[in-house]
Amino acid sequence: MAITSSRVEQLVGWCAGSEAIADIRASARGEFFGYFEPDPVNYMADTGDINSRERRFLGWFAFNFKLPNGRHPAELAANALLKQPRLSSVLNAIQKTRYVTGVATGIISGRGFYMESEDEQFTINGPVLSHILHRGQAVSAHILPTTRNCWLVGPGWLAWPILPGPGMRSRLKSVFQPSPIEVERFLQGRVKVPEELKKIEHPHDDTLEAAVARMSEAAQKEGKVKLIISPEEWKAIVLSHMMSNDFDGFVEEIYKRTGKFKSIQEANKWLALATNIWNTTPQPDRGGKSANELFRQR
Repeated sequence: MAITSSRVEQLVGWCAGSEAIADIRASARGEFFGYFEPDPVNYMADTGDINSRERRFLGWFAFNFKLPNGRHPAELAANALLKQPRLSSVLNAIQKTRYVTGVATGIISGRGFYMESEDEQFTINGPVLSHILHRGQAVSAHILPTTRNCWLVGPGWLAWPILPGPGMRSRLKSVFQPSPIEVERFLQGRVKVPEELKKIEHPHDDTLEAAVARMSEAAQKEGKVKLIISPEEWKAIVLSHMMSNDFDGFVEEIYKRTGKFKSIQEANKWLALATNIWNTTPQPDRGGKSANELFRQR
């Protein structure tokens, strides 16, 4: 029997609250968050709230951390909560869990997404991420095997605010496969940030109106008049592409409106502003909630 999202949450809940491993969990928490490291902590926007931090910790603790006997806490949870024959299938999934950084190559609305990491392709069951990710966006996540070629996303995923270019995509598996702790240090601002990311602001506004105002202000300063349109016009543009999961088409629309770019940094600047508008546009099939709202409520 394939492992389910509810089963994963049951296992993670046990790992989070079991008194049997309370001391080990406390020590592991210090390791994960680097409590005794001297560098100051300055979390990236929307990654430092208590819920997000705890989900990332529990994903690592349940599936990566090893107990003195060599087992993962999730295996201990399975043995405490389940009986055969279900126990064997769940243990098998836990032991084959991977933490992968890849690129979303397609979105299955309301269900999940397709992800690739160089020569590997995955079909991921992750309803929440299907409404947050864009095609071409980088994502890091624990994934658990369910059926053949299908995987279930675990707790503590991270949707990176970048769309890797061809060069980076061709080296994702061999060069850019950070561990959960390395990802946490990056989010904490405790590792050197690549210059191309330092130069780009990735805004996360609460409303479409605020995102459009930000775009209009930047466009006014640089004479990009085709980008100065109303929130309703932006909403119509976004929804025309969102309904068919065509983020690439949305990007093409932005490029047509901005004209020729002087540099990759300039292109990424306007793409970040446009992505902010996409992420704040209410989604009709999600009760009028935007991707940013869904992200904050996960």
